[in-house]
Amino acid sequence: MLHKLKVINFFLLGIIVAFSFSCGNQRQSYKFSNKKKINIALVLAGPVSDSSWNEAAYTGLKRFQSDHNIGIVVVERVSLADSKKVFSKLADKKMDLIIGHGYEYGFILEKIAGKYPETFFCCIDGEVNQEPNLCSFKFKDEQYGYLIGLVAGLNTSTNKVGIVVGEKVPSVEKTILGMRRGLRSVNPKADLVVSYINTWNDITKGREAGISQINTGVDVITHLADLSGIGVIKAAEEADVSAIGAITDQHDLAPTTVITSGIQDRSQLLYLACENYWEKTLEPKVYSFGLKDQVIELTPSYGNIDPTIETKINRLRDQLTDSEATQEEMLENAREKK
Repeated sequence: MLHKLKVINFFLLGIIVAFSFSCGNQRQSYKFSNKKKINIALVLAGPVSDSSWNEAAYTGLKRFQSDHNIGIVVVERVSLADSKKVFSKLADKKMDLIIGHGYEYGFILEKIAGKYPETFFCCIDGEVNQEPNLCSFKFKDEQYGYLIGLVAGLNTSTNKVGIVVGEKVPSVEKTILGMRRGLRSVNPKADLVVSYINTWNDITKGREAGISQINTGVDVITHLADLSGIGVIKAAEEADVSAIGAITDQHDLAPTTVITSGIQDRSQLLYLACENYWEKTLEPKVYSFGLKDQVIELTPSYGNIDPTIETKINRLRDQLTDSEATQEEMLENAREKK
């Protein structure tokens, strides 16, 4: 009898442990607000007037506001040191969706998201996700870099191409990797010169880095330096070498100098994040978008690239888009067969 009781107790213990393990591994779900008017906050590392990343993000939020009945709060120039306090204050104000615009905010959002289960947090350019209320929206940075590399490789005479970047962060490093690949795919003799200036908001430093690269023989230059990038383009204009604008169409900064701009449509990326929340489909995962999604692109050359070369660039871009679509289809078919 005692032996039977031990067996029964052991069996019951097994059921309890299995049940606890199952409950512990159940996916947590976020409870979307049923309010008639939701509130969305955007936190920016720089100013909304930077002609680059932050301005584009702000434009996307304003566009979504014009299409839907939402309230918005925008906080500019938020340093990493101050970001935890800013995000917490916004969450305390019962914001429904808080978007941190910048990879560097990711680990801060990981720390605080669990404390505010009624708010969904989104990190632009991030690599973080956490159930039930933290996601990231990012670009396929290597693809963007590859496009810029194609343009630079087909337009350099000296075989020296340059890029000035604000800081060494993952999205930038992936872009540089893609740029090297794109450059060498069309011009194996070309070299890429990379300069880190450790600031996103200093036009003078951007110009100085541009001048330094040009003095070494760089004749096509681009940047991933936000506001500092304006200085890079000005340096190219002064030296009469070609520049490739970054993130937004920067043709107007130097109409005869900027031969094209690489587009990462942050306006649309912000819009997509807001739209997914609005439609209650936002998930705690890392979303990734590229050419196929029409958030990465090249602007026209405005006559600053030889028509024959521009035709070749466009053909290569279309091939890359088709290749991406085919890869996505193959992955989707593989998932369906599992």
